[in-house]
Amino acid sequence: MPRSLPADGASLLVAAVSGRALAASARRAGFVPLVADFFADADTRQIAHSCHKLDDLKGGFQWKALAPALEALAEAAPSPLLGVVYGSGFEDGPGLLAKIAERWPLLGNGPSVVERVKSPAVFFTELARLGIPHPRTVMDPAAAGCGWLAKRQGGAGGSHIVTSHIVTSHGVTSHVAAAGTPRRRSAKGRTYFQEKLEGRPVSALFAGTGTSAQVLGFSEQWAAPTSRAKWRYGGAARPAEISPDLEARLTHSVERVAQCFDLKGLGSADFLVNGEDFYLLEINPRPGATLDIFDSEAEPLLRIHLEAVLENRLPTALRNLPAATAAAIVYATEPITVSQTMIWPDWSFDRPHIGERIDKDRPICTVWARSRTKVEARRLVDERIESILAACTAREGGT
Repeated sequence: MPRSLPADGASLLVAAVSGRALAASARRAGFVPLVADFFADADTRQIAHSCHKLDDLKGGFQWKALAPALEALAEAAPSPLLGVVYGSGFEDGPGLLAKIAERWPLLGNGPSVVERVKSPAVFFTELARLGIPHPRTVMDPAAAGCGWLAKRQGGAGGSHIVTSHIVTSHGVTSHVAAAGTPRRRSAKGRTYFQEKLEGRPVSALFAGTGTSAQVLGFSEQWAAPTSRAKWRYGGAARPAEISPDLEARLTHSVERVAQCFDLKGLGSADFLVNGEDFYLLEINPRPGATLDIFDSEAEPLLRIHLEAVLENRLPTALRNLPAATAAAIVYATEPITVSQTMIWPDWSFDRPHIGERIDKDRPICTVWARSRTKVEARRLVDERIESILAACTAREGGT
């Protein structure tokens, strides 16, 4: 792996469920992104030097499809290739990361780090040892309480979370979703169970070098629930409304966990905050969903990420971002086909292609807003969600 950043203009392979935000940050940092993701949105294709769409979003990343995509992108690189930056979609795939690392420098946490931090048995045991508050978590459904949450190990985006009822029949214990849909544990025990607690979702964006870490900012998140996915990710806004004392305690927790797990580059720590109390829910050991609200031309997050990974260097001061910012995903409320007359506002990203068919509850695009306060920024993105849905619905109906 390179030990330092080259001059601006080096190429980067980007692999993520959606690579647009990473590609945009890479461009701001002076690199040339080549993207493999499951959407290849119109604006991603504009930002990236080359873009390859993977087909099986439901099945996730598979090496037989990912390998040739990355190989083709690497061959198309117009400048020396620095390595692979990965985003969401690899939380349950340390084996895939190992295969990538055999061919290209992996510019982020290695497979063993991801495996440890995404293993509930390892992660929550370490939190207990460190004395960091967290929900009670078990792997055995028989040890879980009724009304606890059932989560998929390595899951992302919140859609995998359900409320559990524990049913025992003829000596066999099974997990049933609150809506009545049976959800079987896999042979590898990929489901774990966690006490349901009340609070506000607060996320800390941080950068780590493996031996130290620095929190770059806090945001608040919210869900966009459906009848079958109550905790589906909806959006995030900054800055989070937390007291200076709580901010200091959350920061200290992030620093200790990052050092414990040797975390490198950008990552996020998801907390549940109730008054001055907090619980650490998980660590995402890669650049995540809040890139859009924290990135800037002055301090591109991808440069911070690469400096931390390659040079063991963190920003010398806390980042001073202007104004409050919010971003949210627009989900289709009914099946739509993107019309050729659709005009995408400047505050929309991840724009689908003309003629693309989008099923109900699938993402249409991302909307973004900046204002003086977090409340106002959140109000603006809510209005913009409604504006996009109204425009898509009107064009779908032929009006």
